[in-house]
Amino acid sequence: MKMMRYLHAALVLTGLSIGLAQAGAVHIASDLQQDASTSHQANLPILLIYTAKYCHYCDEVKASVFNPIAADPAYRERLVLREVRIDSDRRLVGFKGNVTSHRSFATDRGITIVPTLEFLDSAGLQVSRPLIGVSIPDYYGVYVDSGIEQAIRKLRAQGSSS
Repeated sequence: MKMMRYLHAALVLTGLSIGLAQAGAVHIASDLQQDASTSHQANLPILLIYTAKYCHYCDEVKASVFNPIAADPAYRERLVLREVRIDSDRRLVGFKGNVTSHRSFATDRGITIVPTLEFLDSAGLQVSRPLIGVSIPDYYGVYVDSGIEQAIRKLRAQGSSS
């Protein structure tokens, strides 16, 4: 009986940790027009991370940088974070409501290297320089935060001049 309690407790804890990991996972882009509406209403930048199934660097930066960002309520109040998979034919509604695929969307935007980050406004226009590839892994999170801060400052400046 005691062994059954330990087994039950282990299963419950495993389930909790899986649930927490999924709660902090980056959302796959499905409707950028809807995301743009959210971005516009709250004056938030949109951060698109372009990935591919074959890209081990993508998996590393998602695990070390983007899943923690997705799990952090403070970041959810600062940006809209979505993943676009350049090697996927998954359906995607673009910024203007056009239906496309992840692969076609990435191709149309000229994305060929993964991971690539785009910092965008609600119209899908860049508000900070893109971050292409992983040059220095130890500083990647700093580069991401810098891009986010620059995008937020630019959106606020645009908002105050309107």
